[in-house]
Amino acid sequence: MKNIFFPTANGVMCQKEDVSVLSLVKCDGGKKLISQKTKNKIIFWHFPFVRGLQFYFCGLYALLKTLFVAEKICDKQRTSNKKLDAALYILSSVIGIIVAAILIGLVPGKLGYLIVGKTGSTFLRNFIIAFFKMIVLALLFASLKLFPVMREFFRFNRACDIVSIYGENWRSKTKNGLCEPLNFLNFFVFISFLSIFVITLIGISVNFILNLFFNVAIFLLCIMLGYELLNLIDKSKLSHLKSLCFVTASFVCLTPSITHIEVALSAQMEMNLMTTQTDRTFITEGNNIPFSVVYTEVRNKLLSAKITDKSDADWIIATVLGKNRAEVKLVEYVSEKEYKEILKATKRRMNGESVDNIFGFTEFYGLRFDVNKNVLTPRMDTEILVEHVINSTYPKARVLDIGTGSGAIAIAVAKKTKALVTAVDISKSALITAQNNAKKNDVKIEFVNSNLFENLKRKKKFDIIVSNPPYIPSAEIEKLDANVRQCDPKLALDGGEDGLDFYRAISKGAKEHLCKGGLIFYEVGKGQAPAVKKILKDNGFTEIKVFKDYNKIERVVCGKYV
Repeated sequence: MKNIFFPTANGVMCQKEDVSVLSLVKCDGGKKLISQKTKNKIIFWHFPFVRGLQFYFCGLYALLKTLFVAEKICDKQRTSNKKLDAALYILSSVIGIIVAAILIGLVPGKLGYLIVGKTGSTFLRNFIIAFFKMIVLALLFASLKLFPVMREFFRFNRACDIVSIYGENWRSKTKNGLCEPLNFLNFFVFISFLSIFVITLIGISVNFILNLFFNVAIFLLCIMLGYELLNLIDKSKLSHLKSLCFVTASFVCLTPSITHIEVALSAQMEMNLMTTQTDRTFITEGNNIPFSVVYTEVRNKLLSAKITDKSDADWIIATVLGKNRAEVKLVEYVSEKEYKEILKATKRRMNGESVDNIFGFTEFYGLRFDVNKNVLTPRMDTEILVEHVINSTYPKARVLDIGTGSGAIAIAVAKKTKALVTAVDISKSALITAQNNAKKNDVKIEFVNSNLFENLKRKKKFDIIVSNPPYIPSAEIEKLDANVRQCDPKLALDGGEDGLDFYRAISKGAKEHLCKGGLIFYEVGKGQAPAVKKILKDNGFTEIKVFKDYNKIERVVCGKYV
């Protein structure tokens, strides 16, 4: 069963079977989220006709429930006279009902009898009365947008649509103010028009009790038939059928703000977590901030800065909370202090800093590495390179890592195998970082300050040489993402005019330092694999193979020296 959304005046309710999540905007502008078991269990969702009644009354229940909860929350912050507020609320409601009854019930009836007369056609008179009731009802619904509280209601109503259909991808989808056919308020307005028109047209007149009974029966029948009709329109592939809902949707839908979307996304996320984590506890009132609210806010802030990688939000929150990414969504609450730290880190990420540089470390191949502006932050794609090296390594194998940087490749190989690893780098600052990372990961590696093979002993041979050299063409450095340009050393990026300078130099020098049958492994940039294969072939390497990364891009090139 899918999540079902119901809008309220200051938030949304998301419901699935017997669990409901209420996401609200508090009186002080903050967000509140409450999850709980509900007696109002949705059990007839797949039963035609009955589901319409369930949808209608669950929506009304959500509205009344939210009014009660919101009133309770705001009571803690309110300084005005509560009794006076309650009296004014009741008085305005009574006046509204009386005015609506007069306008919808009395005025159209008078006009119908005035036009047709008492002795005229009953059907024609009822039709005219129903017609005028439609006009009055439309004017009443249209006038609701004059009230700020109703405009908020309609924005949350549209937010329910956007989130339920598009989820986190809502930014790239439509954001117009029209609702989907089965949007709750659109359904409510449609049923209001349909039931009043049908009841008035039939015009049952027996006695008060029977009139009430038949009119209620017709009203319930209209709910059931109306839902199925809108459901057919919703599933139809003909777009012009959905446009038929334009009239009713125009009354109750307004384009939502980021806040309205975030409130709905928080409800959706918490419901999804409740569904997948059977032992997750229900969220009640308290001073701490629900994780779903925090995650949704961070994710939206990053998306607004065109940072689309979902892992960034996970890393930021997990790091501040001192957890790993795998367990971060098991968190239920975030303290006010942690929330402020998360927002501070999020702002830095929005300004172009990488997550690794914000916190000073990253994870690679299940290991933790300190990173800074002296080294290239290891990428996930490089794990493919490490995987192939490890699979080709045997105990006591001698492995050389050229351009080690943070030491990620050398340390991962040393940690996962019994190989004897040597790592070289031209940068002394990078070697200091790599040495510290080796100590923290408890591995022994020989580090050499060298420009490629320059300071290595000539007679020293290796079974495997591995390198993730600089491979960005010089002219393209300035076109890189600002985060890369600002945070990664140019020395670790610039691969010369065509990006292949280091592949040529390493392939040429490797023959003096590889054992017969030794292997060389390279990470390469997108589209560079054919050129690197040719370089290896020209230098006497055979059995050249290419391996793809997680995105199906040719990322690793391997050759054998004979």
